[in-house]
Amino acid sequence: MTSSYSNTQASGALSAVDTGIVVVKPVVYCFRIARMLAETKTPMRASKISRLLDINPSTCFNILRTMTLEGILSFDAESKTYQVGNELELLLQYLVPKSTFSNLDAARPLLQKAAAKLNVTITIWKKLGKDRIMLICTESNPGAIRIDMASGQRLPHLMGASGRLFAYYDQTPEQELKSSFDKVRWSRKLNFAQYKQEIQQISKRGWAIDDGYFSAGITAIAAPVLNSSEKMVLSVSAVTFRGTYSQEHYAHIGLELNKLAKTLSDLFFMIKH
Repeated sequence: MTSSYSNTQASGALSAVDTGIVVVKPVVYCFRIARMLAETKTPMRASKISRLLDINPSTCFNILRTMTLEGILSFDAESKTYQVGNELELLLQYLVPKSTFSNLDAARPLLQKAAAKLNVTITIWKKLGKDRIMLICTESNPGAIRIDMASGQRLPHLMGASGRLFAYYDQTPEQELKSSFDKVRWSRKLNFAQYKQEIQQISKRGWAIDDGYFSAGITAIAAPVLNSSEKMVLSVSAVTFRGTYSQEHYAHIGLELNKLAKTLSDLFFMIKH
C-alpha cells in the first residue's frame, strides 16, 4: 500500500526528472520520512514507515539508522520506534530569519497570555519557499483541552487561515491561485469561488478564518505579521475545536489577533504602530 505521503511529495522529484536532473532516491526518502514523522507526530516502527512510504524494507532500515546517527531522528530501543530528533529543531533556526528566531523566546509570554485569554492554541507560521508554510512556534492554554501542534510541521501554502492570508498578501494571480487550490486536499468540500471570496474578505476585516477545511474538527483564525515594507512575513493563528464558539466570537478572536500581530511586528521587525 502506498500512502498519500509518497504520492504528494513525488511531484518535486518528477519535475526534476523532467528537467534532466538526476534524482537521488535515498535523499528523497530521507525528506519523506522526516516530513511524515513531523506531520503525524507519531513514533513509528521501521516496517510501518517502509510500508507507508513504499520504500524497500532493507533500504528503509539503513536510511533510518543513518538519520538517527545524524540526529535527524531518534530511536526508542524499547518500543523500536523512530521519531523526529533534536537536530531538526536546530535546522529550523536556519530557515527562520535570525532576528525572528531570537525573538521567539521574547514572544512566548505574549502568545501564552493570548492563548489563556482566548482559550485557544496560538501558533506562528512562516512561508517556506513558494508552495509551503511552516509552523515555527506554538503555545497552548494550559488550563484547557489542548490542540498539540509540533514546530516544523509544513502545509501547502494555501491551506488554513494562514494560507488565505499569504495568498492575499502575495497578490497571487487568479490562474495561479486556482491551479494551486486544485492540488490541495481539503478535509471538507470547498469550491474555489468560496475560497476566493474568503480571501477577499481579508481586506475588510484584516484576518482570515478556516472553518474545518484544513481539518474537519478544527477552526483556525489568523492575522498577518507585517514587516516595515508592509509585506506579510509571518502569521499568528488561533486554533480551536470547531463549533466551540459562535461566528461573533470568532470575529472577536480575529480582532484580538490583529492587535497581537501588530505587537509581534514591533517585536520582530522593530515597527512602531
